[in-house]
Amino acid sequence: MSARNGDKSRFHRERKQKIARRKRTQELLHRPGTLQKPAAASSRVKPQTVAQ
Repeated sequence: MSARNGDKSRFHRERKQKIARRKRTQELLHRPGTLQKPAAASSRVKPQTVAQ
């Protein structure tokens, strides 16, 4: 890392990795034939309170 340029190479490498990761995630989510389950409110577990 140079004093003038700072951390440019690491920053741009990580930036490209993040963009590629987002792209892969979006492709997986929008892939045809993939079932997306809606979140059901009834499947939540109610928190238990301590009896006093």
